[in-house]
Amino acid sequence: MKRQWYYRGSLKFCNYSCSYCPFSKGRFCKQSLLKDKEAFLRFTRQMCLNQCGGAVLVVPYGEALIYPYYWEGLAALSQSGQIDAVGAQSNFSFPVKEMLSVYKDHGGVIEKLRLWGTFHPEMTSVEQFAKQCGLLQDEQVLFCAGAVGVPENLEQIRRLRGLLPDFAYLWINKMDGQKRPYTDTEIAAFMEIDAYFWQELKHYKADCRKCVDSLFVEADGTLRRCNVSRQSFGNLYGDFDSGAKGERTTECKSRECSCYLAYCNRTDGTVPFFSPYPAFRIPVFPKAVFLDIDGTLVPKGEQTVSKEMGERLLRLAKRCDIYLATSLPLQIAKRKLAPVWHIICGGVFASGGRRMVFGRGREGRSFDRVSPIETSWLTRADGQKQAYGYTLHVYRKGTQAYKATLSFRHGKKGIACSKAKRVELIRKLCLPDSCRVLWEDHCMQILGKGTGKLSGILEICREMGYRKEEVAAFGDSIHDREMMDYFSVGKNVAPYSGARSD
Repeated sequence: MKRQWYYRGSLKFCNYSCSYCPFSKGRFCKQSLLKDKEAFLRFTRQMCLNQCGGAVLVVPYGEALIYPYYWEGLAALSQSGQIDAVGAQSNFSFPVKEMLSVYKDHGGVIEKLRLWGTFHPEMTSVEQFAKQCGLLQDEQVLFCAGAVGVPENLEQIRRLRGLLPDFAYLWINKMDGQKRPYTDTEIAAFMEIDAYFWQELKHYKADCRKCVDSLFVEADGTLRRCNVSRQSFGNLYGDFDSGAKGERTTECKSRECSCYLAYCNRTDGTVPFFSPYPAFRIPVFPKAVFLDIDGTLVPKGEQTVSKEMGERLLRLAKRCDIYLATSLPLQIAKRKLAPVWHIICGGVFASGGRRMVFGRGREGRSFDRVSPIETSWLTRADGQKQAYGYTLHVYRKGTQAYKATLSFRHGKKGIACSKAKRVELIRKLCLPDSCRVLWEDHCMQILGKGTGKLSGILEICREMGYRKEEVAAFGDSIHDREMMDYFSVGKNVAPYSGARSD
């Protein structure tokens, strides 16, 4: 995730008059508007002058995009080579063609524009809001849309989902102030619309150690970590060093990261397909995703994928080709993912010892390859089982062995936690130079040199034509770090190109 900038000016009035919103009661004031304009344009000049990098999202108390100066400022920011994306939260009531003309006339880069639109049932119809989204789509503007999860508005939100293009993410915010929890039926209904609604129902205790690189700027330049943090730590126009990385405050002074703009900045708060700038709430789906199984798709100790995780994978399969990257052999992987096995396109099995494509992805291609290991040492391994307390498993394709595992018992006879015993055993096994050893939990894995999850993924990518920036990989162990560090969902992978219809 890269640096996310948020800007909130002094604007505190709106063209909508929603009953629940305090800013709908604010009155238009020409003098206040001029003050807000001066503050925003000062902010944009300072950002360009300091060559601040990352992305900028305007998060106003009111509706900003009905005023041309916000489009002028966003256009100026978009011209900076350091800024990857610009955008704003809005009710999408602005005249689309007119305001986009202002943006373009001031040099705005349309490819960098990202808009967040909230549907307000009290103020506009489903059809009118969807029409505005369609105009943005016609102009190739990336956007997300959403609504507050009011149970009474469920049917309207469902109709909106049906009118929006498939690529457009429709998010649901939890309803603040509801005097009862959502029912299971309501949660299921909103999850059908927004697969990530479960994040809204979590409670994120404020913890600065889990904050990533985000900065919230107020009209006077005051800097905070996010929109709910009450702790300031400098001023954009004074004691701020734009080149400094990861400024941190010692405390937040807020009890909870209570909304998306707060928890999306956390290391534990955002689903990965919203990177590198989750603030815009626009999913960026890769063409292929490689997933670890144990600890990632299936909790440690469980034998099969949960119903909830299975449903998430089914939804993801509409967007991406899904592959596995696991230490498990094929048959165990297949058993653990049996309910969703029909959507798996292949994968890297046995920690890279076996690579397979099932013919379900691009062009129906398929292959099944292993990296054979020498087996002369297996007799010695079989003879040491009782002394060291392990069970020996050898994985084969036909007559070719491609992986062996030594699974150790717990207790006094087990050696899983003894480094000295590990070294002693490896010496007694006299493994050939062509073998490599991996330790995971209470298991010793022996594979051919040069094998691994990353090398296996790269082989599949070459065969299937996936570029690095079109691939993502996720896991939970130290052995997954190499593949996760290598791949990321790049900023150039647009939702348009990755989307598929239902």
